[in-house]
Amino acid sequence: MTSIQARSPHARWTWIAAGSFVAVISLASLGAPRALAVSRDQIGLDQVPETPAPGTTLIVPHPISVTAIAQQMQAAIQAASPGTSVGIDVVDTTTGTPIASLNADQQFYTASVVKLLITLDALKSRDWQPDSDTADQLAQMLSTSDDDIADMLWDTGGNDAIIDRMVAAIGLTSTTAPEDTAQWGETLTTPRDVVTVFHYIDSKIPDSARDLILGALHNTSQTAADGTDQYFGIPDALTGAGWAVKQGWMDLGTSTTLDTTGLVSPSPDQPYRYAVVVLSQQPAGTSWAAAGNALTAGVQLLHTVLK
Repeated sequence: MTSIQARSPHARWTWIAAGSFVAVISLASLGAPRALAVSRDQIGLDQVPETPAPGTTLIVPHPISVTAIAQQMQAAIQAASPGTSVGIDVVDTTTGTPIASLNADQQFYTASVVKLLITLDALKSRDWQPDSDTADQLAQMLSTSDDDIADMLWDTGGNDAIIDRMVAAIGLTSTTAPEDTAQWGETLTTPRDVVTVFHYIDSKIPDSARDLILGALHNTSQTAADGTDQYFGIPDALTGAGWAVKQGWMDLGTSTTLDTTGLVSPSPDQPYRYAVVVLSQQPAGTSWAAAGNALTAGVQLLHTVLK
């Protein structure tokens, strides 16, 4: 894949509801599908005292609109890269509360984000007990986004059969194999499905497999195997936060794909509290610098809400 020039780092969640979505993980028991006690459209802010003290002015905070936050992110992205289509889903994984959501069920190309599925399929086919060489290969493929390893595993795993198996195993609803079975990066998915993948990684697989994957994502290198700068979006925007990310980038000639997905820790005592997924299709010819800066501009707006 074409390179972006380098720049400069960086559980177990409780899953409360199915149907909301985004990229970010930790490590605790998972519960049943999340039943949100709040509307997906509005989240209240602070509790307001029923009876204010005499002589004080009562200021009632306006609720934060989940859609409005995502629309602000979209506007920032499109201002930096006009004509970009964006899908966003951000969730507090400890409560199931949606933080930002826009086009969460719209399909986008995965680019290298599909390496999460390739990794899961390789581990599952080995009873979640890979030998040391395979474990090292998988960690390298994730942390450096190595395409050569992905090509090898894609071929040995049966190409699009990998996607079919993982869709069934994880319960994905909107992820489809590429039309050209040789092109794993052209797999289609949605922001909501990407969060479901992270949920599966955290709660449905053995600890050793989970730790292998999350450790590799936490140790994502700034420069990918192909020379691409992977620090756009989450890593570049949410400085000071801990994260475990899988980035994606791809130039199809007719469009430019750039995806930033992962789990974010706003502080050490809140490991991987938020799942954040931003998928984008940007106009053909968009420079890698402009495309990456656009996603970073959008994700930066989460600083005020991911606390």
